[in-house]
Amino acid sequence: MSNGIDTNATRAVANGSRGAWIARIVVYTSFVVVATMFGPRAWSILVERVSGAARHSPAVDRDRVALVDRPEWLVGPLLTAVTRDLQVWLRGEAPILDDVAARELMAGLATVPWIAETRLERVFPDKFKVVFGLRRPVVAVREEGGKPLCLCDRNGVSLPWVEGCEVPDVVLRREGGNLSMRGRPGDVVPDDRVIAAAKVAVEWRDELAPLVPGCPRLIEVDANNLGLRWAKAPEYPEIRLRLQREDGAPVVFGYDHPVGSKWPRVPVATKAKVLSAVLQEFPALRGLVAGDLRFEVRWRSWIQPRQGA
Repeated sequence: MSNGIDTNATRAVANGSRGAWIARIVVYTSFVVVATMFGPRAWSILVERVSGAARHSPAVDRDRVALVDRPEWLVGPLLTAVTRDLQVWLRGEAPILDDVAARELMAGLATVPWIAETRLERVFPDKFKVVFGLRRPVVAVREEGGKPLCLCDRNGVSLPWVEGCEVPDVVLRREGGNLSMRGRPGDVVPDDRVIAAAKVAVEWRDELAPLVPGCPRLIEVDANNLGLRWAKAPEYPEIRLRLQREDGAPVVFGYDHPVGSKWPRVPVATKAKVLSAVLQEFPALRGLVAGDLRFEVRWRSWIQPRQGA
């Protein structure tokens, strides 16, 4: 899928009578011949008969669901939350040829905020396969006091809060502007800090972290200075990160302008090189409280050791 959507297929299976199904195919063929030979009146009869046959076609038991090609990130509490929200619409039975029931199923699934897109395939004689484009959470949005607001995908779309989802935090601090509402699940969060932080989190996960052996865990993306709205100084870039030190404490690093900025950005490879150099001298960030990934030559000038280290 495009736009970073991870896809998994879900199918519901029910037993049906193959003999009855073959018989219906013969009946449909006969009706087509009648409609061709005898004109509009025969066609109206055909529509009525086909509609009735659709309602009485083999039933798909939507309670019997199996996940196919589940994405690797859909585990633990997140898997529980997603399947719980989907389960509301995967209940009961639906005739396999009933288009109304199929449309209702797809419309219902489209209201689940985890789902970006759906596609239904009929697998005859008695199976549905529903392909979901799932939104993957990349950041967890909190108020300054730590109160959880929502999860967000890479595009800043609000998702229900799930405790224990291991993604970096975005803390909306007051110095970065007024706290924004989180928005309804499924809508884009109306706060540019969250959208910028989500893009940086994806860049870190997919591009930078794979280049750094033993890369520390990213625990927060700080975008409160976006647009240099509260501080214009080299030590306060638009985006700062908090990486987890060996003892669990955060180490603050200057990062860069946001992804897609109009200003020139430091290449990802350069920032990965600086972080690798830092880790060589300070394994697991031991003894550090701060640093900066923007300066390939002068990075030592920005290192701040822990007091007493």
